[in-house]
Amino acid sequence: MSNTHATTISWKTILPASLLVAGNLLGVGILAMPIKIGLSGYAPALVDIILISAIMLLSAIVIAYRIPAHQSHFDLPSFFEKELGTFYRYLAIICNLILLYGVLIVYLSAISTILYQLLPYHIARPWFTILYFLFATALLISKPDIIKRNNVVLLILILIGFIVLISTGSRLFNPYLLTYSNWALLPIGLPVAVSTFHFHNVIPTVKRLVKYDMKATSITIALGVFIGFIINVTWITIVLGSLPPHSPDANNLFYAFIHAQPATIPMTYLLKSHTFTITGILFAGLALTASYVANGVGLFGFISDLAYHHLHSKNKWLVLALSFLPPLIITLINPHLFLSAIDIVGGIGETILFMILPMFILIKLFSKKNLLITSIAYIILTIGFMIVGYIFLTKLGLMCLPIR
Repeated sequence: MSNTHATTISWKTILPASLLVAGNLLGVGILAMPIKIGLSGYAPALVDIILISAIMLLSAIVIAYRIPAHQSHFDLPSFFEKELGTFYRYLAIICNLILLYGVLIVYLSAISTILYQLLPYHIARPWFTILYFLFATALLISKPDIIKRNNVVLLILILIGFIVLISTGSRLFNPYLLTYSNWALLPIGLPVAVSTFHFHNVIPTVKRLVKYDMKATSITIALGVFIGFIINVTWITIVLGSLPPHSPDANNLFYAFIHAQPATIPMTYLLKSHTFTITGILFAGLALTASYVANGVGLFGFISDLAYHHLHSKNKWLVLALSFLPPLIITLINPHLFLSAIDIVGGIGETILFMILPMFILIKLFSKKNLLITSIAYIILTIGFMIVGYIFLTKLGLMCLPIR
């Protein structure tokens, strides 16, 4: 690793790199987190967000420290194989497939729900899914680097959209609604918080932008997570201060949760604001499409690698089919998977990859050197295993939280 001191790295370099991190925290979590995390109330939601953002920050710094400087290619399975052994390579492959397939299902489900419920066109919901799938998939196939080349512009547009959502969404803000709490439902928000604060795929880029200086890398990541934290807390405050947990109509958190609605849908019905409605659709379209293209490119490359090494095939059409048909088919069969898919992505794929495995690395490095760091790693491991266990038990019908 570079021995360059962070003082030689200009804030003109650190700030844009930190915005890259923050931009990755403005995706689907903005749409899902208020509904999932809000079921427990505002105070428990803050506990979820503070806890998970701190854990994901620590895991990112662990990964950043262990990535060799100037490494031209980075993939999670190879990284964890090198750090922990062959078994963890295959575990990372499984988790990465859960993550990449799962997020595409999340994006397709979210965008079809938003377009179907908010656009004034009488079109069958599957057509919204198919048309968006064709558009987004064609975009990532024809211009796979479009997000990378226009990242700053996209981030600015998304931030502008978010500011408009905040300003128009606060019109019916009621601070009293923030006093509601149901601590028994706190676990429901943990998986979506993990998914919201997942940005680890940009760590190699961040290191390159700050010239592989580790102190500057840590500062950049911490600043980016802090910016994302403030933005997410602001949005959750507005939504939970506007939507009651229950109400006689459909404009409440529990109805949105049961019907797997992104947060902008009940807020649109509540506010009856054309500005909020249009901005919400555009914001979701930009954020989801940017994420779909970025993750779709990652999935295509990952499946290409698996097909070459395990099927001995370089057939592009086979790779395309294996990459994109499963999420499309699953979404068409069940279009209401938005929140459920986030549970699996965040609670299994991302929790194992970015909470559990990095803590194994930390324990391996410090078990005989630093009791405090080792103890923190074991605490985070326990939380990670509890999240994974919670998802498995709830999805298998063996555990049911008192949602009422």
